[in-house]
Amino acid sequence: MDFDLSEQQLMLKKTTKELVEKEIAPIAAQIDRSGELSWPCIKKIGEMGLFGLLLPPTFGGTGPDKLGFVLAIEEISRASAGVAMTLLHSSLPSCLILTLGNDSQKTKYLPSLARGQRLGALAAIEPSGGANWAFTLQTTARLQTGSYVLNGSKCFISNGGEAEIYVVMARTAPEKGPMGISGLIVEKGTPGFSFGKKEEKLGLRADVTRELFFENCRVPAANMLAESIVPPAARVSATVGFPGIGAAALGIAEAALDTAIQYVKQRAVAFGQMLANFDGVQCMIAEMTTVVEAARLTVYQAGSMPGDAPDLTPGIVAGVFPCEAALEVTSKALQLFGTYGYTADFPVERYFRDARGLTLVAQPIEVRKLTAGRLKLGLPPLIPPGGAPQRQGGA
Repeated sequence: MDFDLSEQQLMLKKTTKELVEKEIAPIAAQIDRSGELSWPCIKKIGEMGLFGLLLPPTFGGTGPDKLGFVLAIEEISRASAGVAMTLLHSSLPSCLILTLGNDSQKTKYLPSLARGQRLGALAAIEPSGGANWAFTLQTTARLQTGSYVLNGSKCFISNGGEAEIYVVMARTAPEKGPMGISGLIVEKGTPGFSFGKKEEKLGLRADVTRELFFENCRVPAANMLAESIVPPAARVSATVGFPGIGAAALGIAEAALDTAIQYVKQRAVAFGQMLANFDGVQCMIAEMTTVVEAARLTVYQAGSMPGDAPDLTPGIVAGVFPCEAALEVTSKALQLFGTYGYTADFPVERYFRDARGLTLVAQPIEVRKLTAGRLKLGLPPLIPPGGAPQRQGGA
């Protein structure tokens, strides 16, 4: 596939890189330590139109340009994958509202989301279910006199407490299983909607993650986004979510490789020799470069997928291989730095922590592999907990 970028995409990549170097890179370590969302960075990203890359100008967007979107995620992640996750997780509800919403919902919510004036969040995961949320989801929404009464809780919600607009998954028809799960647009400040603790995470700390609680929270019936949201949500995850995660992993891996190259060219060891002069170091740099380039191909291919692509496997794979590549590259970068790499004086330890976090975001990487494998085998992608088929023809 030809990945020659358009002039517009090359300019987007260039201006995003300049923004990152000026506004995000200088404070990346600081916001990692604080674990707080950097609103000044979010404002700058919004002013550049990056929150609108997946939306048409009709609703305030600057796209749609999905490949441009993954390019932006990649560049931001070179400095802070946490900030990139804020952009990604705000864009997922935007995509769902664009795909499923009526004209009134699109007009009301998309322009402010496209400009980054209000953040979005997707609320699916619960303490009881994790990756199997479509089968174990406990949150309910019951229609009463023109409103849905929402009860339940969510956990590990990116942008939780910071976002103004939430697409919340709730069970409206329990007898239908996963097909009875609906999506409701819930605004911050709605009575009965509150926030729990902010998670203190090992990595991706600038990606603020909180619990959500709904206690007799009345949501207008007009805020019903879709009465069977699991299939379209799965498609958005495959075509936008996982490619975005892969792009973040790619950015981390690139940053770790660049940092390692710079270090080994400057670090003197015995007899005045630079680390870069040793055969083993040269081979390790070559190995790191190889997986980075392979990860870039995987991510850009997924970024070029149309939203209605019949085969979702490339998008899901983009959430697998680049994440494993980032773990490998950041681990080798740590090894090249030696004990220095294990300290906060250098950014490679943060790259390593963030890379590990990307194997857990949205779904554990093992579940992503399982889904991709089932799709390639022509099997249903959704299976209940413990419902994986047994091996045939022997022990």
